[in-house]
Amino acid sequence: MKKLSILSLSAAAVLLAACSEDDFKVPAVDGSSDLRINLSGSIDQLCETRANDDGFADGDVMGVYIVDYQGNNPGTLQNSGNRGDNVRHTFDEANSKWNSAYDLYYKDKNTRIDVYGYYPWGSPENVNSYEFEVRTDQSKTFDDGSMGNYEASDFLWGKAANIEPSDRVIRLPLTHRMANARVTLVKGDDFTDEEWTSLDKIVLVTNTRHSSTIDLATGTVTATGDVSGSAIIPSRRNDEWRAIVVPQAIAGGTQLFSITIGGKPYKFSKNEAFEYVAGKMNNFGIRVDKKLSSGEFQLTLISESITPWENDLVSHDGTAKEYVVINSTAGGLKDAITAAGKDYAKVKNLKVTGSVDARDFYFMRDSMDMLQAVNLKEVKIDALGRISDTGVCCNEDQIPADAFHYTSSSFGKTSLTRIILPDKLKSIGAWAFYGCRNLTGSLIIPEGVIDIQMGAFYGCRSLSGSLSLPSTLRYIGNHQVDETGEIDINKNESLDYYNGVFDNCGFTGELIIPENVEVIRGYAFNGCAGLYGNLRLPEKLKKLGIRAFMGCKNLTGSLEIPQGITDIAEEVFVDCGFDGTLQLHDGIASIGQSAFKGCHLKGELALPKNLTVINDNVFYGCDFSGELVLPKTLVTIGDKAFAYNWRLMGTLEFGEGLLTIGAGAF
Repeated sequence: MKKLSILSLSAAAVLLAACSEDDFKVPAVDGSSDLRINLSGSIDQLCETRANDDGFADGDVMGVYIVDYQGNNPGTLQNSGNRGDNVRHTFDEANSKWNSAYDLYYKDKNTRIDVYGYYPWGSPENVNSYEFEVRTDQSKTFDDGSMGNYEASDFLWGKAANIEPSDRVIRLPLTHRMANARVTLVKGDDFTDEEWTSLDKIVLVTNTRHSSTIDLATGTVTATGDVSGSAIIPSRRNDEWRAIVVPQAIAGGTQLFSITIGGKPYKFSKNEAFEYVAGKMNNFGIRVDKKLSSGEFQLTLISESITPWENDLVSHDGTAKEYVVINSTAGGLKDAITAAGKDYAKVKNLKVTGSVDARDFYFMRDSMDMLQAVNLKEVKIDALGRISDTGVCCNEDQIPADAFHYTSSSFGKTSLTRIILPDKLKSIGAWAFYGCRNLTGSLIIPEGVIDIQMGAFYGCRSLSGSLSLPSTLRYIGNHQVDETGEIDINKNESLDYYNGVFDNCGFTGELIIPENVEVIRGYAFNGCAGLYGNLRLPEKLKKLGIRAFMGCKNLTGSLEIPQGITDIAEEVFVDCGFDGTLQLHDGIASIGQSAFKGCHLKGELALPKNLTVINDNVFYGCDFSGELVLPKTLVTIGDKAFAYNWRLMGTLEFGEGLLTIGAGAF
């Protein structure tokens, strides 16, 4: 399995042994083929060493379950009787698509669905307790293109929720559900390179349970059975060992690894309890020093971390494409590629180390026509100052404005499918990836980033994985930061009508806004229907722009407006899926047009005591109940402001200062 890129699935029905073909020939409703279910998805991981075009190898098989909603409530995944039961899809590498025997259709134009997918395909007897076991010898590979034991031990799962028949493409993100143990042995000072290379080194993962059950409704993996008496033999490349491990806790003092150096075994353990975390790399860097007098070795833990899953070092697909690695100096990327004997016009997968500046980004954009994947993880971005022909300021550790966006058109670099951002990054400039519509997978913004400027990822609709924002983030959608780093949060508000940071991206996953965020400018998450969860706005938030969350229909739960927001912008939460209560503080003076229109907010509505303006359609179509009390400070109530909140009751009292009540207000 190649672990990176896009699945293109024409979803179909399962062919069960006990059923005839006619059982699965579901006719299109209303004579239309528009109700055919189509899926696409990506594997949620970082592409560190390889950039793969297809993601899976020819003949790979995955399973899909499709469950109908029951009215407004999601259906329950069953062992059988779902709209699709363990739908088998086989990957056709030549045509970059997934084939199945029969098309599957929505029930009708109104019934929503949930979609569950998993890999590798199996035969679950119980969808809530699917038995799965990792292999002991994960170093075993096969030469005939079949899956090795390391890959066979991995398990991928994903869910796309609350999908409406109007959705033409369903994005199904797949994530690793097992844990990964990675041990890297580092050469000490007393070894020559030749000695270190020739030294026998073995790493084994000990004292783990190999069996598990998986709930296919949630992707939760539970370790079962006893601790195995056999250690896991990891997959190895050079001095790095990786093993797939069932997520589980290991008691303090228990041996984690058996490490043999030059024929001499050593035990590695931790005094405190340790947990193998699902979906993460559990990393250990261990330095090996030689005690010259005794011939013994000393092992020292020099690093330990838990990080996002990176693409694996092994694959049964022989065509996996490696990165071209180039060490550059600022402004010299073109010359460095040429000096390495590569034709920059034909390079597809590029990893850059050293340093670059804005000139190198514009070179990649304008001159590297076939560029698909760019890994900037280890690169340093130097400042270039203000570029005279654009007026754009290119600061240190900043992806420059328009980095991969052609300023003469509304398109970004459409060949680009993968990007890994630098570890040392502070800012992403305006329109940096604007219109890069084929950029795929998840987006991980590294820790240290303070601002993501307007339009940075506008229209990146194929970013179908999760969105991870750093805890350091303060500004989402501010305009250009000057050389001093100062930002006027009220400057250029008119630009909110253009290009939000993540406007119309295709993310699928829980949206978590970091606590340090102070500014969310207009259209920031507009149209990001795949983002879900309970939206918690940071207490430090001072600015919330128009249409910031418009159309985020899968955001649920209650909503609390922070104290720093005194004017709620127009259309900011239109058609969000909130199903809890709304908490407004007394410092709010005005609520913009259609701010909460079409939300499903319920419970009592406590309006701010100092509120002066309720614009048109503010609470149109909400579901509030209880007594409605209007503030005495109200001056304006707009058209249809409370329309269709039929559960509201009580006697309305209007303050002496009220000047206008709009048509259909109540």
